[in-house]
Amino acid sequence: MNHASPDPNGPAACCSADGKQAAAPKFRPGGRVAAIGAPLLAFLASQHHTIMMGLFAFGLSDAAMSFMTAAPLVRDAMLGMSLAMVAVVAWQIKDRRRPRPMRVAGALSIVVTLALAAWSIIQFGV
Repeated sequence: MNHASPDPNGPAACCSADGKQAAAPKFRPGGRVAAIGAPLLAFLASQHHTIMMGLFAFGLSDAAMSFMTAAPLVRDAMLGMSLAMVAVVAWQIKDRRRPRPMRVAGALSIVVTLALAAWSIIQFGV
């Protein structure tokens, strides 16, 4: 009969409830990349507005605008992804189980995104 030991390295620490040796956790090589990459990408995604405002502050807004007209495929891809996110958010906010503030924020996000996409199409064409 195994008695629990107050020592954290004692017999109770190494064994499972049935007394067998506990299996060591499996190490996944990609786990470290995901553990570092996900927070890094989340941080960069949250900072894209700050970066753009910095470009505006330093007078590089004309360069960004000329890039949008010079590389229409990039602009089209960005518009397409924005419209895809509109569809995803619209699908999510129709779920009645979601809290009302989340659905209202999603609806506002849809309105703003569609307004900006319309402005972009009016300014630069399709």
